[in-house]
Amino acid sequence: MIHLTMLLPPYPARLRLFAVGAFLLFFIGQCQSQFRPPQVEITNADTVGYGFFHQNDNVIDNPQSLSRLFDKLLAQRVGGGKKVSIVHIGDSHILGNFLTQEVRNRLQREFGDAGRGLIFPYKLAQSNGPKDYLVETNCRWTGSNCQRDLSAETQHGVSGFKLETTNIRGELTFRLRDTATAETQLFTKVTVFQRKSPLLFDLQLRDDVTNQTAQLFIEDDFSRSYYFDRPVGQVTIAAQKTESTQRLLSIDGISLENELSGVIYHSIGVNGAKFMDYARAKFFARQVANLEPDLVVFSFGTNEGQGNTPPEYMRQTMDALINQIQESYPSAMILLTTPADSYLRGKGFNPYLNEVSAVIREYAQKKHYALWDLHEFSGGENSAASWKSSGLMSSDSVHYSKAGYAVQGKLLYQSIIKAYNAYVETKR
Repeated sequence: MIHLTMLLPPYPARLRLFAVGAFLLFFIGQCQSQFRPPQVEITNADTVGYGFFHQNDNVIDNPQSLSRLFDKLLAQRVGGGKKVSIVHIGDSHILGNFLTQEVRNRLQREFGDAGRGLIFPYKLAQSNGPKDYLVETNCRWTGSNCQRDLSAETQHGVSGFKLETTNIRGELTFRLRDTATAETQLFTKVTVFQRKSPLLFDLQLRDDVTNQTAQLFIEDDFSRSYYFDRPVGQVTIAAQKTESTQRLLSIDGISLENELSGVIYHSIGVNGAKFMDYARAKFFARQVANLEPDLVVFSFGTNEGQGNTPPEYMRQTMDALINQIQESYPSAMILLTTPADSYLRGKGFNPYLNEVSAVIREYAQKKHYALWDLHEFSGGENSAASWKSSGLMSSDSVHYSKAGYAVQGKLLYQSIIKAYNAYVETKR
């Protein structure tokens, strides 16, 4: 009989245990999406108990447009071997990751965990961000995002943010450690998004815990992908000057994967963002294509609804962004969402959100895209009072509390699973 440790190289005891544990996690993860019934049960933990939601109306409109997504999820659930990539793009509601983490965790529970996905050192760019990873650096950085830059065309990429340093010894360390649960996730593949240029330093990617240096496997003009031999829980990205012209380290985003089959759910958000802010970002759609999305979810409307945005202009901005992404990655399916109601600049009922949601709804119908109409089934116009009285909004009455975002994430997950289960039923 071959013992597991006989398959592993001779490392020190602690690293040896780490490697054995990681191997077991990988093996279990590879099997987790197999030998399950095709349909998914929506459990009590996936539901919400607030009476103002019209739960029966929490469905995806035009779900047949997502049939290729459901077919791939079904194949992964019953047999494994499939990676399902979902990219969720939006504003501050998406940036914090509270909503998207609920969807990610539940989809990965049922279909397998393929990794954390896209992350960015938001704090170094003077922004808030997710709490499920930590970032450290040894130098000063200059950051910007596509919403702050009012140019007709901006130089931003996949995260909507950009970070730069001229420090020849500049380093960034990312640790996949949730600050709330202290849980650490492991990964083996790191993709660094940046535009190829003779001005950019080369990169070294290493993990000081397992004493590994990642190997560059593939690169193009928009990203470089590196692989570790053994799973790691952190990565340091370090500048390396190899040519006299090099004087800059620039980061558009980082994607972390574990190379297992399952769901990888990338969330992309920028405070104050509208559809047009991402459409103005020159490299955004092209780098999103490198994420190979099966589904792209668009969650906008709150910021368009903070003013009297003309419907025709909003349709043009939706067209601009969605067309850019579909031109860069034609097989991506589209899901539009409407925003939950909120107050106008936090001071009173918002007279514009109802119209903004109607524009998104009509656009989805005209283009035959899938739609998740959160605004309508959560009460529609002036329903912000119900969100507020239920403790689901923050003090500014425009954003939601952590519980409020968790509710939205659970509701979105429910709608996806309802549509998926209905699709599976047609296959019997």
